[in-house]
Amino acid sequence: MVQSLQGHGFKVRLAPPPHQRSYGEFVLRTRTLWIAPLSFELGIGMQVFLHEATHAVQSCPHGVLTPVGWKLPLAPVVSQEISGILVNNYQHGNQVVEREAFALQGQADAIPRLLKALSQRCH
Repeated sequence: MVQSLQGHGFKVRLAPPPHQRSYGEFVLRTRTLWIAPLSFELGIGMQVFLHEATHAVQSCPHGVLTPVGWKLPLAPVVSQEISGILVNNYQHGNQVVEREAFALQGQADAIPRLLKALSQRCH
């Protein structure tokens, strides 16, 4: 997944993100995915990586984050938890792309979905 992202012009950095209170961050301007090493120590590194990789894919083809449009199965309790995170931590305009990233990070087929979308959206 990292090599595919890099092959499409994205940078992946295993380092603390520019915004210090986050485990990961996608910086659109520089096409950089930041993954905090601490996230792996906490056991959430792969989820953080998948979340930020979703944002990278969402940034194609127009350079702005737009939903891929996946219809992802979520348990009601997970959907409710995501809604709570979004309401408390994200601006209204970002909630659709954030909801999609949170939903994808827990899917068993997240990597194949991301690879397919990367090849389709990020020419």
